[in-house]
This record gives sequence, structure tokens and C-alpha cells, in this order.
Amino acid sequence: MGKRKKRAARPKHSRSPEEVAYEAAEEKRRQRRLAIGAAVLVLGVQVAATVMALNPAPHNGGDNAGYLSLAHSLVVDGSYVEQWDPEARPHTKYPPVYPTILAGAMVLGAEGWGAFKAISVFFIVVSVFVTFLWALDRRGPGFAVVLALLLAFSPAFLWSSRWILSDPPFLALTLFSLWAFHHVAREPSPPAWLWAGAAAAILATFTRTAGLPLVLAVGGWLALERRWKSLAIFGAAFALPSGLWWLRGQSAGGAEYVSEFWMINPYDPDLGNVGVGGLVSRVFENLNGYVFTHIPAGLAPYRGGVLAALGLALVGAAVVGWGLRLRRERTVTELFTPLYFGLILVWPVVWSGDRFALPLYPLLLFYAGEALVDGARHLHRRLPWAVAALAVTVLGIPAVRAWAGLVHEASACARVVEESGPFGCYSTGFQEFTLAARWVGENLPDGAAVFTRKPRIFYTLSGVPSRTYPLSRDPERFFREARDAGVEYVVLDRVDQLGGLYVGSVVGARPEAFCSLIAARGADGGRTDVLGILTTGASEAPAAESIQGEISIQACPANMVREVARELPPYSASRLPLLALPRP
Repeated sequence: MGKRKKRAARPKHSRSPEEVAYEAAEEKRRQRRLAIGAAVLVLGVQVAATVMALNPAPHNGGDNAGYLSLAHSLVVDGSYVEQWDPEARPHTKYPPVYPTILAGAMVLGAEGWGAFKAISVFFIVVSVFVTFLWALDRRGPGFAVVLALLLAFSPAFLWSSRWILSDPPFLALTLFSLWAFHHVAREPSPPAWLWAGAAAAILATFTRTAGLPLVLAVGGWLALERRWKSLAIFGAAFALPSGLWWLRGQSAGGAEYVSEFWMINPYDPDLGNVGVGGLVSRVFENLNGYVFTHIPAGLAPYRGGVLAALGLALVGAAVVGWGLRLRRERTVTELFTPLYFGLILVWPVVWSGDRFALPLYPLLLFYAGEALVDGARHLHRRLPWAVAALAVTVLGIPAVRAWAGLVHEASACARVVEESGPFGCYSTGFQEFTLAARWVGENLPDGAAVFTRKPRIFYTLSGVPSRTYPLSRDPERFFREARDAGVEYVVLDRVDQLGGLYVGSVVGARPEAFCSLIAARGADGGRTDVLGILTTGASEAPAAESIQGEISIQACPANMVREVARELPPYSASRLPLLALPRP
């Protein structure tokens, strides 16, 4: 049987206009089906990967509890105050968008740690999906799928989805704004894209102050495009709430972020402020940290020289890709990228980390991938597939392995939480801290205030106002600040080394000025002490047992505790303690 001859395709000039139109429509439908299939794939994988890696343990960082407390304040009395502080000061550090989102969830019935974490999961999923849509418009479905899946399994994105922090909504709003202005740059476009992108930029800035580069990028692009009317409206829409927020900060003594920015170390104010030379040194130190550590570590779990080489290659390729893209088109994204990178380079070094680089990950991956793909295509038309395979091998496979470890960790922690409570996955020292907080909430009298290592978490767990103890070994400073704040109690904790370093030193120097209330003992034999601060000298109560080596202090007088303890519900993963605790 002979071979069947292949029928030659009819040349375009021999086809009717109807046939050409039909084939064009068919190709458009095929591309649409391909895009929809890719979108479903990305969304399904992203949701599954994020939910499976979700850790049920509450975050033990102070920001987490601070946002929840601010949201609670909005729900309880419509104020935006620091409930955790003895003075209940107006809050001026965190912009109000994220606490408002949490407050809305509380009003709708959200109570458990998991419910509030679900908000972070939602915004991370939205961020990856918007990145996919943005890359789909610029480079097509294949490129967009690889980029989105690399982000879906990246350690930085997975970490951000696990905690109750403002980073996920800030990331989602930022990327949505960039995507919207991508449409605006493609004339003609409906006005809705411009105003949606502008609104997202303003909301991003009032979610995290780090959104200021996005506002500058939007304003700069509108000016370059001579859209003067839109620029005036956008400027006014941003200036009004910004002015009100600035006035609020000034009335409360100044914006906290501004003062902290100039400190050498915001966590150690005694080091003083940075000068011009210090700012230059800060830029180089941050550049080294982000290029060689933070950025590559947020994408794949490498270490040492391999991590540094990956970071250098990624950032270097991204710079080339950004430059090439800038020659072809100039959108808000091309302006935002260097502005945001510049901002995180001048921040205090102790703030540096992959969470602050989150908005850069999609952009750096896109620019680096674009530079490599286009360069490979110049050599051979099939080489871009090799670039995709290289990206999956170098970034994707290690990230998936790290994700599998997170899934195992989350599963193991879930079992511990079920058996030992919501904080069972944390160190013995932190578990002692939570026991101390519960005892304080049950036993201290109304109006009590406490020095602790983590005041926002302590308040969220106990309902009792708290303030960080002075990070100083000077007893006079300790007692002066206690008097000024109306603090009569202190928790000598083992959360980290600071309790023993500072509180332990003051107690050792002035044991007669303290008394013992309770000791929360850990499984390892350690203890966390709740101490009273005696403002009128030593009491006549008998000496208590030793709390710090050879240091022995007195038992507290009976009037330092309630006559009848309050009954508090047990800590539970299904309900935030602050929503269950009666206010003292």
C-alpha cells in the first residue's frame, strides 16, 4: 500500500475572506481555551499547595497580635487605639486598611486563628493569580504558568500565607494595581482600569507604608503620559487621607515609622540615629543581604555559595530584562520596580528579609525569565523550552521539596495542637509565657499593667495591658519607666535571652524591690516568673524560693491579686483569646 500524499495547504491568497475570518476566529477561540485551562491549572495548584502547607499554630510575633488588637478596637468602640498599652494611645504606626479587613471578618463572625489566617491565604492566592494574568498578557500562557507555579511553591509566598500579617493584602493590591495599569497603557482601554489601579495603589499604601513607591510610580507614569487631569484627581485622592493620617501622627507625637527609620536599630534605641555615612553603609549592607541571601532564599532553599550565585544570576538577569523591557514600553511596573527596591535598601538592616521583598519576586522572575528566553530564542527557536526546564530544575524542584517539608511540619503541628493546645508547637519558654499570661488575666486586679517581652501577644492572651520592659540593665531607668506607665508587675520570661539579660539583671541588683506571685514551670525544668514591683520598699512577707540562681525575693502581699479569680475559657485554636476574655 503506497503512502498517502499530504495535501498541500491552500495559500492565503486563494482563500476567501470568510475562510480567513473563520480561521482567525478559531485560532482566537483556541488561545482562549488554552488560557482558561492554564488559569484553572494555576489556581487549583496554588490553592492546594497553600492550604496543605498551612500551619495551625498562631504566629508568636508581635505584629500578628497587634493587628488583631487594632481590629478588636475598631469592632468594640470604633476607635483605632493600642488596647495593649496601659495608656491606650492612638495608634500611628500601622495604616488602617488591614486591621479594618480583620475587623470586618470579626463582625461577620470570624473567631478562630484559622479564620484570620484564611484571609492571608486568600490574598496570596489572589497575588499569584493576578501575576499569572499580568504575565499572560505580556508573554503568553506558557511563560505565565511557569512564573505563577514558581511563586506558588516559593518559600517566601508560602511563609506569608501562614500568618496574620499585612504583607498578603499589600502584595495583592500592589500586583493588581500594576496589572490594571498594564491595561491602561494599552490604548484604548476603559477608564475603569485606570481608576481601579489608582484605588489599589492608594489602598496598598494604607495597608503598608511601603506602598509609597507605588504611588510615586503611578503619579510619575501619569505625568510622563501627560494625563494631567487623571494625575490631579489621583493626587487629591491620595493627599486627603494622607494628610489626615499625618495629622493624626503629629497629634500623637509623630509617626513611629519615621522616627524608627532614622535609628541605627529600632529594637535598640540606645544605639542612636544614623547619619549620612551610615545611610550609605546601610544601602550596601542591605544590597548584599537582598541579592545574596533574602531574595534567592525566598525562591529556593539553597545555602552558602550556591544561594549567593543564584541571587547574583537572578538579579543580574532581571536588571538586563528590565532594561530591555524599558526600551520597548514604559508602564507603571517599570517605574515601580527600581523605586521599591531602592526603598528597602535604605530601611534599617534589622528590618531586611524576604517578606519585605515580596512584591519584587514576581517582577524579578518575570524580567529575568524574559531576558533569558529572548536571549535563547536568538540562538535557536527551541532553546526557550530549555530555559523553562532550567528554571523548573533550579528553582521549582527544590521549592517543591521544601514545600513537602512544610506540609509534613503542618501535619505534625496539627496533631500537637489537637493534643496540647494552640501553642503546643512552640518552645517551652513561649508556652510558659502563655501560661503566665493566662494566670495574669485570671488573677490580677482591674487596672493592672505589666512589663513583658511581647506586650501585644500578652494582651491578646490575657486582656491585661502591657508594655515592653526597658531594654536596659539600669535599675533606675526600669523603676522610672514603671512609675511613668503605672506598671506594678513584670514577667521574667524565657521567650528569648532578653528577659534574663535585662529584667534578670535589675532583679539581681534590687531584689528587695520585687516580690513573687507565680512561677509557670516548663517541661525542661525552667520557669517563667510573674513578679510584683514594690514601690514602697520590701514587704514583711516571708522570702520565697530562689528565682534566678542565688537570688531570693519575697512573696507578694495579698492585695496584689484578686480576692476571687476570674474564670477564663481555656485557650483554643478555634477562638482568639481576646474575643473570649472579659476585659479586666
